[in-house]
Amino acid sequence: MEALFILHFQRAIEMLDIFKRKPNVFPATEPVTNFDGTKLKRGRCYLIKEPKSDAAFGNFVSLVMGTCSECQHPEAFSCENIGCKRCTLPCPCKCCTQSRAQGLCFTIDSPEEIRQKYLLQTSPIFWISKLGNDSINPANLEIMAGMICDFFKKSKNPIVLLDGMEYSITINGFTPVFKFLHDVRELVILYKAVFILPVSPGTLDEKELALIERIMDRVDV
Repeated sequence: MEALFILHFQRAIEMLDIFKRKPNVFPATEPVTNFDGTKLKRGRCYLIKEPKSDAAFGNFVSLVMGTCSECQHPEAFSCENIGCKRCTLPCPCKCCTQSRAQGLCFTIDSPEEIRQKYLLQTSPIFWISKLGNDSINPANLEIMAGMICDFFKKSKNPIVLLDGMEYSITINGFTPVFKFLHDVRELVILYKAVFILPVSPGTLDEKELALIERIMDRVDV
């Protein structure tokens, strides 16, 4: 009886976690370290087929640490605090009508390790896990979609990377995840954002992979 009670209690906790309140997401700009990096078109979703997510993170970091897409004054970025409202440098980019990319990342790896590996300082990173206060349960597809939508609304040039989609498919099944991706694609078009999705081809069957390729542009690695 005691074991059965513990099992029901654990399931109740998991259900409460699924419907927990959506975390707030605040867009932030990274210091500029890249002047000639990846150029992906806004309003597009990009699929990167690779066993690991190295190329996907490479594209993401290149975008969020790069200058705005049409920057004419790369010499203005000698200061790491560029974009700071208190900056008094005579920077020509203060009058720039472009907006630098701001990133949001969901990953199955430790956010601290991701920050250290890719030197990400300010971009919000969320752990796809059933554990931890700042984690996102892989069953919480609606909450994740809501966070992405909020981020798109707040940022003028949003970039989102979703790493570990295979884990969400294991938890939810393919159909709910594909519906989630389709909904995100519509938001990407609406807010002229960029969405990056790494996928390990061996984890999906041909039909599933073909469905995802149908709604996304491919980035070769």
